[in-house]
Amino acid sequence: MKYAVLGRSGMKVSRISMGTHHLNKPSDGDKHVRNFLYAYEKGINFFETSVTYGDGYSELILGEAVKEMKRGKQPFFIMSKTHAGDHETFRRDLENSLKRLGLEQIAAFTCLWGVKSGMEWNGAKSYGAIREMEKAREEGLIRYIAISTHMKNQELKQVMDDYPFDFNVQGFNVVNSACRMDGVKSTWESGSGCIAMNPLATGDILKYPHIFNAIRIREAQSLVQAAYAYVLSVPWVHSVLGTFNCEAQIDEALAALDETPYCSEELQEVGLRLKKRIESCSLKERIEAGKLLRQRPYILREEVAALMGVYPLSV
Repeated sequence: MKYAVLGRSGMKVSRISMGTHHLNKPSDGDKHVRNFLYAYEKGINFFETSVTYGDGYSELILGEAVKEMKRGKQPFFIMSKTHAGDHETFRRDLENSLKRLGLEQIAAFTCLWGVKSGMEWNGAKSYGAIREMEKAREEGLIRYIAISTHMKNQELKQVMDDYPFDFNVQGFNVVNSACRMDGVKSTWESGSGCIAMNPLATGDILKYPHIFNAIRIREAQSLVQAAYAYVLSVPWVHSVLGTFNCEAQIDEALAALDETPYCSEELQEVGLRLKKRIESCSLKERIEAGKLLRQRPYILREEVAALMGVYPLSV
C-alpha cells in the first residue's frame, strides 16, 4: 500500500480509501464486515461513513469491523457526516455516531457535507457550522475540521481561502475534472488535504463503456483501473475514496496503485481521447448519457454540458 500525508491534518492515509454510501440496507452485514477487514488487511486505513447511510446502519457495520481493527497494528481513521444545522442535532448525531462506531474520538465529523456552491457555503458559515465542529474538537470528540464538497473551481477556491480546513473530501473524476481540477489544486495550495470521492462517477462511467473506454490509455487496464489511475495521478490528490461490495472490487482498485502515475501529458491525453470519443457519438447518445449523469446530485449541469456538449435542461 502507498500512503500520503493528508495536508495539515498530518494523517498518513492510504492512497485508496473506502466509503460506505452503498450500505443502506440491513442485509449482508457479515459480508460487509469482512470487506472492511479485508481492506484494512490490504493497508486501507481511511473509512468514510454518515449518520444517514442506511439510517445509521453503515456506522453499525463499520463499528463491527472497528472492534477487530482496534486489535491491529495499523492506525485507522474514520470520518462521518451529518446534515444537522443546529447545535442540539449536531451534538446528538455526533454522540450517536461515536456509540455506533464504538469510538470515543473520531478523526472528523462534519456538518459541511456535499456543499455544492458558494451560496451553500456562505449560509453554513452564517449558521455557525464551523463553530460546532470547533467545539467538538476542543472537547476531544473529533481530531480534525473537515468539509465535503461537490464544487467548481472558483467556488472551491473561495472556501479554501475562507477557512483552514484540515482536509476536504471533494467529488472529482474524469467526468467533472475540467470544471474541478483548479479547485482541487487550490485545496492543495491552501495546505488542506484532498480526498477525491466518486472516481467512477457513482458507477455511471461503467454504464457507458463504449464512451468511457476511451480513458484506457495503457495496455491491460480495466475501465475501473483507468478511472482510478486518472484521479490518483493528479498530483494534488492524496487519496481516492471508493465503495466496494466484494474483495475483488477492492483488489481491482488497488491494482491502479501498481501503475506508474500518469505524467501531465498522459493526463491531457485521457481528456483528449474522451473528448474525441464523445464527439463521435450521436446527439441522441450524448443526451442519454448526459441525462443519466445529471440525475446524480454530484454532477452539475454545467459539468455535463462541458463534457457531453449538451445542456440537459429536462433533468
